[in-house]
Amino acid sequence: MKHSLLSVRAALVLLACACGGGGDLGGGGAGGTASEGPSTSATGAGAGPSTSTTGAGGSPSTSTTGAGGGLGPHPAEPSTPTRGGTMTFTNIGAPGWWPRRIDREPGDPACDHKDGSDTWGGHCCMTEHHTTSDRLAPFDEEMTLIMKAIRVKQLAVYQPGGDPAAWQMISSWDARSGVGSNLLVTQGQNTSADFTGDLTKTDCVTYFMQDRPFACGDGEDYYCPDDPGVMHLGWAGSKLVVFLASMTFDDAGVEKCDGEGQGHPGPWVAFVASELIRDGGRKWNGLCNCYSKTGTVGDGCGEINVFEVVMDGNDYSNREFMSTGVRSYQEGHIGGSVCGSGCDRDAFADDVEVVDACAQRAYEEGPAIEAGGRSDGCPTWRRPVGDRYFMILLDEAQRTIQVAVIHPERIPSSAAEMLPDLPGRLSRGAIDAMLSMRLPE
Repeated sequence: MKHSLLSVRAALVLLACACGGGGDLGGGGAGGTASEGPSTSATGAGAGPSTSTTGAGGSPSTSTTGAGGGLGPHPAEPSTPTRGGTMTFTNIGAPGWWPRRIDREPGDPACDHKDGSDTWGGHCCMTEHHTTSDRLAPFDEEMTLIMKAIRVKQLAVYQPGGDPAAWQMISSWDARSGVGSNLLVTQGQNTSADFTGDLTKTDCVTYFMQDRPFACGDGEDYYCPDDPGVMHLGWAGSKLVVFLASMTFDDAGVEKCDGEGQGHPGPWVAFVASELIRDGGRKWNGLCNCYSKTGTVGDGCGEINVFEVVMDGNDYSNREFMSTGVRSYQEGHIGGSVCGSGCDRDAFADDVEVVDACAQRAYEEGPAIEAGGRSDGCPTWRRPVGDRYFMILLDEAQRTIQVAVIHPERIPSSAAEMLPDLPGRLSRGAIDAMLSMRLPE
């Protein structure tokens, strides 16, 4: 039975913690940013020009070797064209601090935030790590991409290069080759540049990083976990992540990561502080990580639940909608609205991507959410049917985070330099055009 509109509004709350599978980070912990690691401004492996591969019969293929050579267009699964959608988060970044885990003995004065125990009873030393930056901070630090329950066909990461007028593709993967360029994929204890793209068979959490190692020193100033799978660089500074993927699959076909029965089928894409997964528990060490400094909200080192389908068996859950929320010390939670059990997918037209869950209406223009300011309603997404281009763009110059969902058959002119070709280089003008998108237009 559907809930009343009042009940729906009550369900539109900021999720206190989203772990992609109904889990909880527990008490607020510590960690730290990766600002002390090597710079990620270089273009990385494969960033030089790439030659096209050759298809059957010697004819040129539409794909390339990736990274600096670009990827080329990829065939997309047909579906009803939609108008696309954006959520634009502005005024992002502020001076402040978050708790960072370091490796010091009990009683060391450097443990000025916490000198106690981690989730499993080991010693937890955390210090206050301060920054004076207001350009995306803390999202200007290294960030790691996380995914589960999604089928990926292409993935690319762009960052500004030596030429300030251009952004370079520095990491990439394409299903046609199955091998990443400056991209490593970690699932469990397995880390490889090889990747099938299909994360819909199990509910395992998968991490995406650069293939360059992260050097954390002796651990006294940056905790070094005994976990080689996550000891690789994320992406620091301004960055753009775009991928072609589908969330259309049979829920019953998802097994638990350990293979023991039915798994959690909720798709999840997150972009988190790299140090959050280096806490000794890959983000789930709730008593000793940088997620929160108060222990109740994500007011720490930074996590963006870019696309999350909440399927936790409560009134906040609805498999037909996705949530997007930004969490850090700047404001705690920004966005993060959900369209809970009272929402009906069929109440909206087939070409609708982004909806106001509070007003129960489709947006005519992409909503904006200002950190410390106003929000255009309670924006949430209808879960896409078929392939979409999913995008998250974090720009220091404009202090903006742009999240977008774009149908392959209705690419807006403001994204035409990037899609569907996914070239090895994007002009600054293309970046500004995508930041200005307010889909639907």
